Amino acid sequence: MPAHTRMPAHTRTPRPRPRAPGRAARRAAGPLAWWAVLLALYLALASTLSLTQITVGAAAAAAGAAAAAAAGPALFTSGGSGEPAAGRAPRRRPATPARLLPALARLPGQVVADTARIIVRGAAGGDWTPLAVAPGRADRGTATLLISAAPGTYVGGVDPERELLRVHRLVPDPSPYERSLRRAGLVADPARERS
Repeated sequence: MPAHTRMPAHTRTPRPRPRAPGRAARRAAGPLAWWAVLLALYLALASTLSLTQITVGAAAAAAGAAAAAAAGPALFTSGGSGEPAAGRAPRRRPATPARLLPALARLPGQVVADTARIIVRGAAGGDWTPLAVAPGRADRGTATLLISAAPGTYVGGVDPERELLRVHRLVPDPSPYERSLRRAGLVADPARERS
């Protein structure tokens, strides 16, 4: 084509946009974090540390990280427009795996502390308290699973209309683990949430 003949702007093929730098690294960060946490947990529970144990642990952690990466979008996002229903609190962001990692790191310690308390003092007593949870089955399911993972607390009821969980605690105050779930945005104090 001669130099003086140019194609009209509307007929030119658009150039592909360059990918945002770091996008692949951000996508890989979640599975890598899951792998690291799962490997550390496996090695902490292993009776002896050997090359075989480390290899098996790395493979098991990779399988768990792949499952977490595949299930993450279903577990940690909830459908809907994000608009609050009439009379409800504004919707919080879903709790992503990265935001939950500090809470998950506290879980083994909380399991040990709750188990020791139950052995020494027994499992009698305790009280019920409501906790606000973001709307959507995924958020309610994740909150129910993670709160019930420690022996000192469990979810005994869910009210999807009011976006509340009914939680039984052996001790009246929130545990460090529950406080870390609150900081992650998975649950909240209903009074503070509605004010």
